[in-house]
Amino acid sequence: MPSFWLHVKSHVAQRLTSASGVKVTPDDLVAPPRPELGDLAFGCFKVAKTLGKNPAEAAKDVVAKFGSADHLVASASADGPFVNVTLNTGEFIHRVIRDVEAAGAAYGSTDAGKGKALMLEYAQPNTHKEMHVGHLRNLVLGASLVKILSHAGWKVIPASYHGDVGAHVAKCLWWFVEKSRDNGVGTTSPESETKKSKKKIVDEKRSAAMGLSEKEVDAFLAAVPREKKTGKYLGEIYTQASREVETHEENKHTVSAVQKALESHDPIWNKLWLETRRWSLDEFTELFDELGIKIERQYLESEVVDEGQKIVDQLLTKGVAKVSEGAVIVDLEGKKLGMFLIRKSDGTSLYATKDLALAYLKQREYPKLGRSVLLVDGRQSLYFKQLFETLKLMGYTVPTEHVGYEFVTLKSGAMSSREGNIVTYQSFRDEVLKKTREETVKRHADWNDGKVTYTSWAVALAGMKFGMLRQDADKVFMFDLDAALSFEGQTGPYVQYTIVRLTSILKKAGNPSLGGGDTPDCRILKEPTEKALVLSLARFNDVFQRSADDMRPNRIAEWCIETSQLANAFYRDVKVIGASDAERDARLRLVSAAKDALTVGLDLLGIPVPEEM
Repeated sequence: MPSFWLHVKSHVAQRLTSASGVKVTPDDLVAPPRPELGDLAFGCFKVAKTLGKNPAEAAKDVVAKFGSADHLVASASADGPFVNVTLNTGEFIHRVIRDVEAAGAAYGSTDAGKGKALMLEYAQPNTHKEMHVGHLRNLVLGASLVKILSHAGWKVIPASYHGDVGAHVAKCLWWFVEKSRDNGVGTTSPESETKKSKKKIVDEKRSAAMGLSEKEVDAFLAAVPREKKTGKYLGEIYTQASREVETHEENKHTVSAVQKALESHDPIWNKLWLETRRWSLDEFTELFDELGIKIERQYLESEVVDEGQKIVDQLLTKGVAKVSEGAVIVDLEGKKLGMFLIRKSDGTSLYATKDLALAYLKQREYPKLGRSVLLVDGRQSLYFKQLFETLKLMGYTVPTEHVGYEFVTLKSGAMSSREGNIVTYQSFRDEVLKKTREETVKRHADWNDGKVTYTSWAVALAGMKFGMLRQDADKVFMFDLDAALSFEGQTGPYVQYTIVRLTSILKKAGNPSLGGGDTPDCRILKEPTEKALVLSLARFNDVFQRSADDMRPNRIAEWCIETSQLANAFYRDVKVIGASDAERDARLRLVSAAKDALTVGLDLLGIPVPEEM
């Protein structure tokens, strides 16, 4: 059902069309720069061309022909090239509040994607590395987009894709084996196994890569304490391995041999890989759960590496790809996209090898897919242009798009798993939670531990998620923890606190049953702060639509801040519980509507609201 706000804009657009002789649409109407000018503004630039006048004169002509007030419009006035329209305050407030009440959790939703399926791939941390703060922007952005696109009517299929094979895994496992051997794990004495009986060495099956045996794998895995079987531990090994390869180039050949063994499914290396991969995947599941991230399909690079190699062979046969210096490339110079490398010169796979196969796997599993969206670091934009162009050459038909974002830094600077200067998500989370718990205990020494824990976590989520989502995704930004957790300013906890205060007003009033019809009558509300707040509630419809179209949660975050500020101004300047009965009930109805709309806004960002703060 169309919103009342759209009805109002359509009504005003129709009247402006009649007055100007030029077709005016609801999208042509904007908010005036200052509230005292009116509630909707229309720029008369197209009208001026039609009339052969300057825009300011055209605006005056339109106002002269606009006509008298009606049940929705109070007046129209000219201000330079703009016609500013003021709405009938009482009727507008009443109808918008009814709209919020009727929609409930669906407020602002659209049917843009009705009947269509969309896969959103995000949450792509690699196994055999730790999950760090740099991943957090992807995670919270993706989780919010799942909610936003679902609110826009799409059947969203949230998918993750983890790099569980490739050079980084080979490096990690190579160094894991080297260090285990150096530490004497799996031997009964410091002497090397070559000093043991020759018969035992001959009988024991070993891999061509590093001469690894299954007995060694069992011993190496058993030697790792349970608490160390984590992505963090594997990430530390990967960092050490990267440094060793950089300082001793001869190790590259060994790492390449390990990667070939993994890609050829060598059973000994496969056993080591499967167990260590499990450590990472179990950790991902746990961390995703605590962040509220629900994944319908978890893709792994290992699922598509073999198929990817077959596709590369097919592209060579068809002449789409060619060999260049031993590697396989697709020449995209004609599209000004350079050369797209799809297989390394040593025959091992690349991201591209596997991404080509992944696209077709998605299509097979979800044949009714209407869109495929990949949320990946914006620095990979050229790569995805090359990938999508190659898929077109292959005849791939699913509309596929890349949504990029810039990286996030902390005050300590940029992070890199290879350099080992990352801040793990867990350590960052613990620091945030420590701060929110201290603040909660300080404010509420009488609360029990369960209430403190839940409230602290809700505020921590608001600090982390809102702090990431409020920023334009196209911009690099430095995350300021203290600022993100403030109860004042442009933060998630500030919005939460506003909702809690609105809830408190309703509790003080006895949580009366309000709304759903024409009583209590909100048409009696006339104060500027009341109308300003309701205008913001109404404009959520526009904000949400743009956010869904552009896939920009920051628009909703900004709306949450602006609406919270207007809500605070409203209950600061206007009596609610202390007002006369009619005004009291009407204002309580507005309080409830503002609380509900703001709750919808935060929910679309994946942020809960505690009962108290």
